Amino acid sequence: MRGVIVPLVTPFNEDYSLDFQALEEHIGYLEKVGVHGIFVNATTGEFTSLTKEERKLLAERGRELVNASFYLVGTASTNTFEVVELTKHAEDIGADYAVIAPPYYCPLNDEALFIHYSMIAERTDIPIILYNIPSCANPLSVSLIKKLALEYSNIAGVKETIDSISHVRDVIFEVKGERKDFKVFTGLDHHFLNTLILGGDGGIMACANFAPEIHLKLFKAFEDKKPEMFEYARKLAKLSQVYNLASSFGSAIKIAMQLRGFPVKPVLRPPYVIDGKETREKIKELLSLLELIP
Repeated sequence: MRGVIVPLVTPFNEDYSLDFQALEEHIGYLEKVGVHGIFVNATTGEFTSLTKEERKLLAERGRELVNASFYLVGTASTNTFEVVELTKHAEDIGADYAVIAPPYYCPLNDEALFIHYSMIAERTDIPIILYNIPSCANPLSVSLIKKLALEYSNIAGVKETIDSISHVRDVIFEVKGERKDFKVFTGLDHHFLNTLILGGDGGIMACANFAPEIHLKLFKAFEDKKPEMFEYARKLAKLSQVYNLASSFGSAIKIAMQLRGFPVKPVLRPPYVIDGKETREKIKELLSLLELIP
């Protein structure tokens, strides 16, 4: 698995119920344009606002819809045994990977985090992508990632949603350097090219929900060693400013999707809220500047 993986938004109706029609249309579009992976129950998918039953239902429906891409399912929780249950479910339905962020809310040291991931890895066979997102959960140190990767063959990679290219560099050099098959993905659009140049495998990036063509062009230009990769990297750097314009990444992504004509409604599950007209106009201005809308 390399390239552009999309952490999918979860579409909702106005009454906050799951919008399966929009889900089907969006996955169909992403596969048509050629993304390399689709990831349900991601942070972008508001997984913390879903029940365990809804997460399983989305995972099952996604498995039915995703055909041409790698299929990833998020199985994180603050409860280790619930993570095991969700990860086994992802395995049973035929997901290619489980993506697991560390427990959030309660601060844990490296020893506790190692035990957490060890219990999951020992009870399941599905390849696991660690998810380092220190802004929302316990951070994963380079030494911990390395220890887990060398101890468990089914811990297959890491998604790095960390605004530190030096950390990503160290993971690539120190972990991937010793275990060649270990995958390293950025979670940040503006670090996509940096990660590839350092020897990483791609990106799992939220803006690919509404502008996958830029990510895909960058990846192809990089693979073909074409200088256009730098042009697309600059576009992604500018595009990633969309996160700074809204009160949450979910609001930014769903407003941008609506502006570009995607079938996903601008509805977030509480406690998140969609921003109003002022934010919408700022996002519209950014998308216009990048020629993503007229």
